[in-house]
Amino acid sequence: MDASDALSSGHGALARGDWQAAREAFSAAITTHPTAEAYEGLGKACWWQDDQAAVFEAREQAFRHYRESGDARGAGRIATLIGFDYADYRGDLAVCNGWLQRAETLLKGEPPCEEQAWLYLYQGFIVLMYEDETQKSAERIGRVEMLLPELKSVDLDMMTVGLRGLLAIRHGDIAAGLRMFDEAMTAALDGEMKDLVAVGNLSCTLIYACEAIADYDRARQWCERTRAFCKRMGLDTVFSICRTYYATTLIWRGEWEAADTELSAAMRELEPSRPSYVQDSLARLGELRRRQGRLDEAESLFAQAGAHRTALFGRASMAFDRGEMTEAIDLLSRVLRRVGVEDRAERIFALALLSRAKAAAGEMDEAARLLGEMDELSRLVGTHPLAATVLATRGSLATLAADWMSAQSCFEDAIDLFEAAEARFEAAGMRLELARVLQAQSRNAAATEQAMIAQTAFGALGARGGFEKSAALLGELAGGIATSTASAPLPNGITAREGEVLWLIAAGRTNQEIAGDLVLSVRTVERHISTIYEKLGLHGRSARASAAAVAVRLSANT
Repeated sequence: MDASDALSSGHGALARGDWQAAREAFSAAITTHPTAEAYEGLGKACWWQDDQAAVFEAREQAFRHYRESGDARGAGRIATLIGFDYADYRGDLAVCNGWLQRAETLLKGEPPCEEQAWLYLYQGFIVLMYEDETQKSAERIGRVEMLLPELKSVDLDMMTVGLRGLLAIRHGDIAAGLRMFDEAMTAALDGEMKDLVAVGNLSCTLIYACEAIADYDRARQWCERTRAFCKRMGLDTVFSICRTYYATTLIWRGEWEAADTELSAAMRELEPSRPSYVQDSLARLGELRRRQGRLDEAESLFAQAGAHRTALFGRASMAFDRGEMTEAIDLLSRVLRRVGVEDRAERIFALALLSRAKAAAGEMDEAARLLGEMDELSRLVGTHPLAATVLATRGSLATLAADWMSAQSCFEDAIDLFEAAEARFEAAGMRLELARVLQAQSRNAAATEQAMIAQTAFGALGARGGFEKSAALLGELAGGIATSTASAPLPNGITAREGEVLWLIAAGRTNQEIAGDLVLSVRTVERHISTIYEKLGLHGRSARASAAAVAVRLSANT
């Protein structure tokens, strides 16, 4: 095969997503006749295979050949890609900026062209994503927009729309920004965009933007579309980066086994070429372990993630749960010094825990001030998770002030919003807080019902700590109820044996535990429970909680 045929074969392989065939074809062309075009094609093929060293070698060779031949546009195009690679693979922003500046110098004397537009676009992307420079980013995107009418490129047009969307979200125009993103993502995943690297960058930018405002449902929808697109196109590298963000939406929705799978796969796939991304995955996996109650593993993962903000927040949450408020406050203050106002969700979550820690430490005025800041940010964004977090924090402060009615209404409204956002872990936590507030008002039956629902939710999630806290509260609420001494009259024809099962349900015992206590088989216990539900007219997922509440009411009337 001569060099011309090899080049043609390589471009064909790139078009159909056969990265290994493309790599072999371009390598053959280089062996026969090394050219800038062959090295550029080899660099693309190696990029899709995530072979970092080979990407840099091929692209730097392509740059030299374009420069030696006097092709300024070709050299500028490759310099832009190399610059972005240094930011993406290694986080080396100084080297990245050097290559981008080199590209700008080379392209300065050229007539309007796509190479200039891509350079400005990637400059805008990098200063926004890596340096939080919204004004510089807007200026660069403005340059792209001036070129768009002449260039007529859907790829450039939609990437520009996406970045404009991110800028709008950063500036607080959330609805407009999300509309822009939805349009751009539709074009990206329905085949209008042809530059697959741009599709990948746009997808990750959208998911990042959704995470910044806690719009987890939108992130989930587009993640699922992106995943299907990547699978169809063989773009494993693209989704390896996106899947770390996707895992956060799964954690939020309580799909923890799937989140574990995604994070483990992301670390395995990214470690050889993008070690900086692994730290992010470690921190998020640590947060998953914290929620599961696997605290030793969480501590280890947070330590490996180092100063990552998610790891610091996770460590602060664990310190708060241990009652170590000084440590929690120090860690949260450190997080907030590094979180910009634009990262509204992350800031609100950190402020929420800091407000509670300050209140627990007796600094109620400061806790109230932090709550006010949260409320202002949440109103700007308008997503359910953030509004629910504000309500939950307000309820916690009201609880400390023994303002039971205010605390109750806050927790009830927070539960509604968390459940609307499918945040099962957070909703269960709120039910447990609500149960304690109801207990303080001597409404033990209602408290038992909420604690039982919380326990069931924690058990289904595999949240060990939440399950144990629920069981402990149920034990308190059950009080003196015991199978051998309960003397409350039994309604609706419930037998003595069924009554024993009912009291143990109220005490938060599992079916397995009830079977052990009463020396019965689990199947027999399940049959008794089914009969109890039928006699009490209880149905659905809340039947167990309602049965427990009945037991507590009967005990109280004894």
